[in-house]
Amino acid sequence: MHLLALRIKAAWHSGKVVAVLFLDIEGIFPNAVPERLVHNLRKWRVPTKYTNFVSNMLHDRVTMLRFNGYSSNAIQIDNGIGQGDPLSMVLYQFYNADLLDIPNSKDEDAMAFVDDAFMLAVADSFEEAHIKLADMMGREGGVAEWSTTHNSPLEYSKLALIDFAHRQSPKTRPPLHLPEREVKPSTSTKYLGIIFDQNLSWRAQQAHAIKKGTIWAVQIRRIVKQAWGITPKYIRWLYVSVTLPRALYAVDLWCIPTQNDHSGPRATGSAKVTRQLAMLQCAATTAIIGGLRISPTDVLDACTFLLPASMNIDKWCHRAFIRMAMLPKDHPLYKTMKSKHAKGIKHHHTALHHLLDAYNLDPNSIKKIPVAPRNPNLIGLTLFKISIPKTGTVQLEKPRMRWRRFKSLRTGQP
Repeated sequence: MHLLALRIKAAWHSGKVVAVLFLDIEGIFPNAVPERLVHNLRKWRVPTKYTNFVSNMLHDRVTMLRFNGYSSNAIQIDNGIGQGDPLSMVLYQFYNADLLDIPNSKDEDAMAFVDDAFMLAVADSFEEAHIKLADMMGREGGVAEWSTTHNSPLEYSKLALIDFAHRQSPKTRPPLHLPEREVKPSTSTKYLGIIFDQNLSWRAQQAHAIKKGTIWAVQIRRIVKQAWGITPKYIRWLYVSVTLPRALYAVDLWCIPTQNDHSGPRATGSAKVTRQLAMLQCAATTAIIGGLRISPTDVLDACTFLLPASMNIDKWCHRAFIRMAMLPKDHPLYKTMKSKHAKGIKHHHTALHHLLDAYNLDPNSIKKIPVAPRNPNLIGLTLFKISIPKTGTVQLEKPRMRWRRFKSLRTGQP
């Protein structure tokens, strides 16, 4: 989501506009073809041991239906990936990897996370951007051909077209003409749970987040009564574990942390939504301790051992910033985080630029945790043996047999 916002604002900075077509794929897991998945795994040079494991796992599968004491005969399954399996999310990333190879110029781009994929086109006008989108959909090796070869039909009635431009841009937004149907541009759409509007103002997303948090806060108040109900301890757990994650999901994208405690017109950052989140937390803390509605907000936060709303937003944004500062070199956001000019941008700031300005941290000084692949043939082999004698001191003993076996695997000699 940060990468999409950066791509849009970079185009605006060059005086261009961006058209994005969000795709809707039907039945991603049941319609997946195992042979195509294995082909893609080999194409992306996944180790043979893992590829064979996936092939055997998806081969000769059966299922049965059982209800009301009736059990059906074994039904053969020759298609699909096991939905609900933790490995299914990783496998589908390889299954739809060919979508990312469709763009063939610097003004075209594609991004995908499991079944949430979109095509992006940058141009001087929306008419030219729509022509590029239609070409990516219908060209040889395009989205339509990928949909056919991968048995992943598109729901054309649910395609969402967003023409991103600055709110002061006078450019018209014509419909997108595809062979299947005509797609009219929308003012906003939801992608990965976040509402993207055509001006990237995030007002619709902020209202949606406040609405979600209010609904959960009201539900918590309904199970709190003076004569019956759950105890304040568990009410606080519900608020911290359910309400806050629902309301502050991806808050680093649509909310700018405030830099001071002033809540008036001079407040920096997203002051309005911060006040709304503070009112939401006030309703929850009142239910936790059973206080009056006129009780001071800071007193309620102190009695319930909760951070104020502004500090909660700052905590979540800081955690997201640190996580992005630790990205590996092959991540698309790595160059932006390392850029020396990211803090000095004057126009079309993104949420990532605001985070860089808010936290005076140098991403180059943050230690990275390297991610190195392990050889599956060496799993279970240890180079030392731990033994704890009765004296309590730890001794390390090198087993000769295991060391010889490990050395033979490394050198290839018996």
